[in-house]
Amino acid sequence: MSNPPEFDKAFRAARSLAVMLGASLPVYLLLEEAVRGRYRPFLGFAGLRDRAGLRLGGFACAVAAVVALRLLHGRLVARAAKAAGPAAAVRSLHRAAVVGATLAGFPALAGLGLFLAAGLNTDFYLLEFVSGVLTFMYFPRAAAWESVLETRRPVCPL
Repeated sequence: MSNPPEFDKAFRAARSLAVMLGASLPVYLLLEEAVRGRYRPFLGFAGLRDRAGLRLGGFACAVAAVVALRLLHGRLVARAAKAAGPAAAVRSLHRAAVVGATLAGFPALAGLGLFLAAGLNTDFYLLEFVSGVLTFMYFPRAAAWESVLETRRPVCPL
């Protein structure tokens, strides 16, 4: 089965977005290292004494993003598998890729926020790593899109 005409354009756009959002992760790391090197010892711009509540909030935001990513991406891929036609399926797959790429970067943003507010660089590194793994896991792959279009079954049903 050949791909619909919209496939190549939608896939290239989704892949480009995922690459750009994935490339922002090293930029966050460079920013963190520059700030930490400039303001040694860096304890955050907010000057908080009790960091536990902020830490809990940052990790809660990251976990919420991961849960939302799993649910939304799975539902959008399932919707693509049930779509009325190939064009609608490609639109759903594109939407799933955009949601995946966007939400995969949220833990790193939460970690950057924790670092800038309270100087929690270890938490930043952990959440940056989580975002890197999620970016890899949800990176748009042509074979997965083609599989959904051919079999009309989601690759990873949720």
